[in-house]
Amino acid sequence: MGTGGESYWRVGELSRATGLTVRTLHHYHQIGLLDPAARTGGGHRLYAPADVRRLMYIVILRRAGLSLAAIKEILEQDRIDVAALIDQQRRDLESVLMDTVEFGRRLQDASIDELSRDPRRLRELINWVTPNPITSQPVVPLVYADVELAYRTLIDMFGFGPGLIARDADGHVGYAEVTGPMGNVRLHWPRPGLSPPDPDRDPSSMTTVEVADLDAHYAQARAAGATIVRPLTTLHGSREYLALDHEHHLWCFQHEG
Repeated sequence: MGTGGESYWRVGELSRATGLTVRTLHHYHQIGLLDPAARTGGGHRLYAPADVRRLMYIVILRRAGLSLAAIKEILEQDRIDVAALIDQQRRDLESVLMDTVEFGRRLQDASIDELSRDPRRLRELINWVTPNPITSQPVVPLVYADVELAYRTLIDMFGFGPGLIARDADGHVGYAEVTGPMGNVRLHWPRPGLSPPDPDRDPSSMTTVEVADLDAHYAQARAAGATIVRPLTTLHGSREYLALDHEHHLWCFQHEG
């Protein structure tokens, strides 16, 4: 049915068209995930194209393995980059897979029956799978008001390598990555509960990166306009300097020895 040229679907019609059960659609409504605003004269819910679009996001993100709670949080954002979200989920699943494979290899060395003879072996079992320092690199998420500008700035100012840059249909960059010796730095667009640093306040966190040639890195950062908080110094056996980038994120660059 339609009003003013726009199509609307009753819950049964939408169920038949999509293959989703009426019970599933009702559940999405009950948990606040999909709440169509339109109603018939008798009070029955009507799904507009915008509701179907939201439902498509739900189905895609569920297929990617995200929980309904995570999807609800994502859908509250002004901009949604599905490609970046799925790529993030892929990385997380790959990490879990590596741990699972390693766990299986270790279990080949001792059966469950053998381990169960001594309850103290349970602690060993729990501690078997630990992060691999080679395959599991730290991931640093930082929030920037302008992700595209941050992407270019961090490359020019601090010498990070170019990585993934994700644009939505309007060309807006809501997510990007730059690469460094300690893993990727993920750049996120602001969202509810996550904001860039306040330039009128002291930074509440600091990102530390080890570099090979600290003097050259320091010179590049100064030339590119970084605000030097503490110049080159030796502290606890390491040479380092502190700098603020263009959006007031605090960085510590150091070299051991």
